[in-house]
Amino acid sequence: MGLLTGGYLKMYTKKLQLQLQRQLTSVMLRYNKVQKQVGEMEKRLTTMQQSQNSVFNSTVQAYNYGAYQSIFGIDPKTGQSTINPNDVQAMQLANNQYQAAQQRIAVMSQQQKFMMDESFEQIRTMQLEPLQNLEESLAMEKANLETRLATIKEQNEAAKEMEKDSRKDAIPDYTGQG
Repeated sequence: MGLLTGGYLKMYTKKLQLQLQRQLTSVMLRYNKVQKQVGEMEKRLTTMQQSQNSVFNSTVQAYNYGAYQSIFGIDPKTGQSTINPNDVQAMQLANNQYQAAQQRIAVMSQQQKFMMDESFEQIRTMQLEPLQNLEESLAMEKANLETRLATIKEQNEAAKEMEKDSRKDAIPDYTGQG
């Protein structure tokens, strides 16, 4: 009886093992695909943010240069200031105005940069979170299948041993010694 039970269990566990291996392969393919998508999405979002930061920095520099031209009265044709360089008081006043303008621009740009970064982080979360959740779910499913597969392999080995032990008992003893 043990021979039949062991043989049946061995056959059943082997069938289950093959099913689990197919499921695991399918999960691994989906998991790898999602991992690749997450990586590509992160790369694309990082590139977008770097591009946005570059444009933003150029804009801030343009504001600073515009303030400089305006305060020092730079003639666009000659590139020379309309303020007499020997007029110390006028130069000091222009420097003070320019520093104040730079501070205002810095404060405004910090606020805009903060809002821009927050907005970008929300976009990143909205686009990446579903993929990351799927990736996590597939990783858990993969771990579950691997655990079940290991258990089935152990059961298969136990069934083989049961069948092997039962074969010994099924062989008749022709020696007459019992």
